[in-house]
Amino acid sequence: MIAKKKNFVRLISWLFLLYFVILFAERAQSLIRAITQYGLFPSAFDGFVNLTAILSLCVTVIMLLVRCRSFWESLFSSADADYCPLTVTSGVILVSGMLHTEFTIPAIQFTAYGMLIVAMILRTVELSSGAKSRFSLWYSLGYLTAFSMAIPVVYHSEIANAVLFHIIESVVMLLLVLSFTLMLRRLFIGKGENLLLWAPFITMVIGDAVVLWMRWTEEINSFVLIFACLSAVLFIVGKVIQKVSSQ
Repeated sequence: MIAKKKNFVRLISWLFLLYFVILFAERAQSLIRAITQYGLFPSAFDGFVNLTAILSLCVTVIMLLVRCRSFWESLFSSADADYCPLTVTSGVILVSGMLHTEFTIPAIQFTAYGMLIVAMILRTVELSSGAKSRFSLWYSLGYLTAFSMAIPVVYHSEIANAVLFHIIESVVMLLLVLSFTLMLRRLFIGKGENLLLWAPFITMVIGDAVVLWMRWTEEINSFVLIFACLSAVLFIVGKVIQKVSSQ
């Protein structure tokens, strides 16, 4: 049983590694090709997303080497990974993925995100046996997954107030990545039975609403709209279930 659990933990670590490697490779190829062909600052927007993505990748590498040493050990031994710095690092590299640079390959990005989601599922399976409420744990996982899909990618826009829009969508993206990272951390350290937190939810509702509204006449981001609505439904239904079950 112990050996089986250690293999399970090791599998989760390898999924994290695949997430980092795949997303890093996709981001690197996009930046290298874009900078080689157009330069670092072909426009103010491109310069911002290029520099921010580069910073995200550099900080990720530093954190993996300095703060996530237990993660590397867990790949080849029975040692447990420290999920606190690991999940935070996952959020740091996610920032680069939420920036639309030239030559972005969405299919490869979603493959990387798939690795992280599978790791989330396996961690939930691992924790479910000791959870006070398995239903709450799995429900929170569903909400967290939907929430992650409701984070808007920072796209270039040609609307009248484009500069203001770019600032707002960047701030919203960063706040929602931060919110997702904090909830991801709670899940992996064993505190994921209630991820229906008001602050991330309100941030998502207001932030996504503003971003969608400002760009509505140019392009409707159906993906974010669908998952923002799904997240809202899951949050409201979950809160009702919590209130009924507590009575």
